[in-house]
Amino acid sequence: MNKKHSRRTRIAAAAGVALVAVTTATAAPAYAAPGNEPSFGQIFDAVGDYLQHARVSNMSSEAPSLFGLFSNDSPDVDRQSKVAQRRTSCTSVVQIGDSTSVESDDTAKVANPDDRISAQYKRVGAKTVTLNASRGRSVVERVDGKPNALEAIDAELSRGKRGCWVIAMGVNDAAHIADGSRVSARERIDRVMRKLDGQKVLWPTVMTTNPVDERYDKSHMAAFDDALKKAAGKYTNLHVYDFASETQPFWYSDGVHYTATGTVQRNRLFAAALATAYPQQ
Repeated sequence: MNKKHSRRTRIAAAAGVALVAVTTATAAPAYAAPGNEPSFGQIFDAVGDYLQHARVSNMSSEAPSLFGLFSNDSPDVDRQSKVAQRRTSCTSVVQIGDSTSVESDDTAKVANPDDRISAQYKRVGAKTVTLNASRGRSVVERVDGKPNALEAIDAELSRGKRGCWVIAMGVNDAAHIADGSRVSARERIDRVMRKLDGQKVLWPTVMTTNPVDERYDKSHMAAFDDALKKAAGKYTNLHVYDFASETQPFWYSDGVHYTATGTVQRNRLFAAALATAYPQQ
């Protein structure tokens, strides 16, 4: 095996580990230095090569993460030229989220329109993007009379929305469970998946970093994430993206919400994960 082929093989194998479709634990990822711009041409070329040779459900748990592909090496022009070929089959995307998703399209948080979540999904091939997010939202509980996640899903389904769904939920759910809710993480996930039977679902894991409110401790997030990973083995239409393994402390403003930098990185990674989970054939 020549060196070039060996390097491509290693990068390709790295492309998918953060996307969890079976119950596996991921190794700690290798990160790029703060401030480096990611090369999506490199990501999508590697992802495409990987998916040609392996099913998403059989990804290695020992490879680096998607974010680990954002290396300090000189950009590979050939890979970057192939970015247009790395697209998702999802033409319609609906993201259901909480306050962290509200910020993902917030002009005050994300100054560059191209970095906002709607633009990022369209970058990988989505034609229509719907963001339904509300501050304090969880799957079950309602805040200030606003719809919970289940009601938000019902509302979008009633409007005829079908296709791919990104469920950016779990942070407030984990806190409610820690506070004594009798509705478990597994039941919350099951209720969402019953609503979305037959739809393609991407559900990123959740993470916090030293929040003031102990209900939002990362241990509670990890418990919710464990339930998500188990659910991936139960529902064939669910892919769980292990976003929690990608996060870095400096992405957080208060331990729960993201800085502008963190929001941009999250948006980019969600779009990359969607194209990885549901690639254009």
